Amino acid sequence: GYDHDTTNFDSIRNYEYQLEGLSNNIINGDDQTTRITSTYYFIQNLKKALRIKNSFNYPFTALKTISILKPDDSKFRIFTWNLLLDSNKYMYFGVIQMNDKDSFRIFGLYDSSKFVKNPSYAEVDHRHWVGALYYQIHSYTVKKKKLYLLMGWDGEDATVNKKLIEVLWFDKAGMPRFGAPIFDNGGDIQSRMIFTFAEEAVMLLRYEHEGNMIVFANTVPANPLLKGQFSHYLPDGTYDYFKFQKGFWVRYENLYENTKNPHLY
Repeated sequence: GYDHDTTNFDSIRNYEYQLEGLSNNIINGDDQTTRITSTYYFIQNLKKALRIKNSFNYPFTALKTISILKPDDSKFRIFTWNLLLDSNKYMYFGVIQMNDKDSFRIFGLYDSSKFVKNPSYAEVDHRHWVGALYYQIHSYTVKKKKLYLLMGWDGEDATVNKKLIEVLWFDKAGMPRFGAPIFDNGGDIQSRMIFTFAEEAVMLLRYEHEGNMIVFANTVPANPLLKGQFSHYLPDGTYDYFKFQKGFWVRYENLYENTKNPHLY
């Protein structure tokens, strides 16, 4: 746990109070300007808080609307959050805080979803991030290289939502990179998996430790004539999955073969 005796604790907690208020404004601010301004001040204050010694172990539990994930190896933690624009689209923000002993290193994540060409195949740096709110992290090692899978949500717009499987890794210079050609989607090798479906649908996507696989609800158009119109895509009650094989996450269909699995809900 966090050591409450440090003098740093109080100063981080003071920042946390301010961050808590700002994070509420990011979500509930009446107008777009308020929400964007609150984000700007949130980032400034978060940076200051993270500069304080030992801040890596401070949990920031008061920040209910901010996702904070840490992998098993505690090499870093990743903060993500979003704000709703008047256009009903979301803007995403993030920070990676490295767990360095005596130095301070963070990377701001800049949502470039609008500009990344072919995001399913792109490898990008932290300045060209495909924005998402991450809710699960799973790390694994292949050929001495550490890879971090991130499950994320993107409330694209008023008609569709997205879920994605992102992969984060660090290059030789220690810089974060997103995307790698590790997903075998029916023979099509992709660098990240993006699922787009109807706004009203709930789509399960998660890494299951039991069986070491990524399980997800298969979504299909409500009517075959609507193929490609993702605002009509709904889960069909079946689950597909990715299994790790020879360096790739390979997609398979029908995990439960007609048996409805109640504990998935």
